[in-house]
Amino acid sequence: MKQEVLHDNLLKAIREKLPYEENLASVLGNLLCIGKEAIYRRLRGDVPFTLLETAQISKEMNISIDGLLESVSPKSRPFQLKLTEFINPLEIDLDMMDNFVDVFRSIEPNTYSEAASSTNILPQALYLKYKYLTRFYLFKWKAQHDGLDSVQPLHEIVIPDRMVQIQRNFITETQRIKDSCFIFDNMIFMYLINDIKYFSSVNLISDNDVHELKEELYRLLDYTERLAARGKFDNGHRINFYISNINFDTTYSYILTQKCKLSLIKAFTLNSVASLDDKTFDSVKNWISSLKRFSTLISESGDLQRIHFFRKQRELVSML
Repeated sequence: MKQEVLHDNLLKAIREKLPYEENLASVLGNLLCIGKEAIYRRLRGDVPFTLLETAQISKEMNISIDGLLESVSPKSRPFQLKLTEFINPLEIDLDMMDNFVDVFRSIEPNTYSEAASSTNILPQALYLKYKYLTRFYLFKWKAQHDGLDSVQPLHEIVIPDRMVQIQRNFITETQRIKDSCFIFDNMIFMYLINDIKYFSSVNLISDNDVHELKEELYRLLDYTERLAARGKFDNGHRINFYISNINFDTTYSYILTQKCKLSLIKAFTLNSVASLDDKTFDSVKNWISSLKRFSTLISESGDLQRIHFFRKQRELVSML
């Protein structure tokens, strides 16, 4: 469904909630704590409402996000696909990245929050700590997005300072979630290693790049194993890891905070389609929860399974 339909129906729903004499721009400015010019850009449709802004409006004004598109089709569920430019990003691209971090930044310390993901690709919350792994995913996205002729050598990829800071903030802010869970496809590291081997075989990644990626993968495995053994971050918030016995078609995630229910489906390696729809959230949450029945918990008490899994992954990395 087109973004314009959700935008128009949201504005229509807001107007229906307001008394005739109320000024729409003033009400939204006070509600979202942003300036008049920023509000007018949203009202004109020049800039879309962010996910967090939409969630805040729906909560404060008692607007059902579920029903925003039902006038078009009762079976439609509202999704947003934001195609961010990750190589040489514009300010609007960086703003979209930062808006997503705001979802975590807005979590109040004494409220419950949870997040879970069933994933066949390394989570950004883990790999963004590592320079070459971060570059590799940007490299792969560029190769798939614009073709192999468009990519530059991995070691030449330069990440803008603001993007680096957003990535650091993302790592920090995601740990505000009280209860996190990752269900790994059992081939998750094999998929990545196969990608690295392919790009190396066609001379798009140098031997030195492969060496750097290999060293970072060892460090990532050490870090993830420590997290799994403890079952919590340094701040005490819980994190659980599962290894699935079946493979995944893509990555499904959800985030539950006091301000929003957000579900995400991975697309194009680095992008996601996102929804604030309650029924979609319930479907994604139930889907992820059901996968636990096909998975093995390797956090805290699952010592033997955890040791076996990480030993096997290190053997795979050694093949690079």
